Amino acid sequence: MSPRHQSLRAAERGYVTAETAMVLPTLVGLGLALVLIVVAAAAQLRCSDAAWEAARGLARGEPPSYAAQAVQRFGPAGASTEVSTADGSVLVQVSARLPIGNALLPAIHVLGHAQIDCEPGSPCAGDGIGQEVH
Repeated sequence: MSPRHQSLRAAERGYVTAETAMVLPTLVGLGLALVLIVVAAAAQLRCSDAAWEAARGLARGEPPSYAAQAVQRFGPAGASTEVSTADGSVLVQVSARLPIGNALLPAIHVLGHAQIDCEPGSPCAGDGIGQEVH
């Protein structure tokens, strides 16, 4: 190699390390953001599934406590439930707060809901208007 090529290679040493040091935090941040999106989407689906199961049971004539059991079984940890009946249908809303991260990242609130017409002859959760179950 000529002395000129050797001096160019010596001058370029360390560029890959410096570029990697600049890009690596961005890649880590992007990875964490993707994980956060997946966790929030999974919690949203769990809230929707729990609301659907609770509404389906209540529309069949299950007791009002069935909603809390369904949310505990299918919903994310710490989810709360609101059940209301009106005009021959039952509406169940399940919400959860995901405390992801620390003080730097805000908590994420997810919500799932389901509304189903009551089956004929069922009490449809009784007088469960505005009932909130934790």
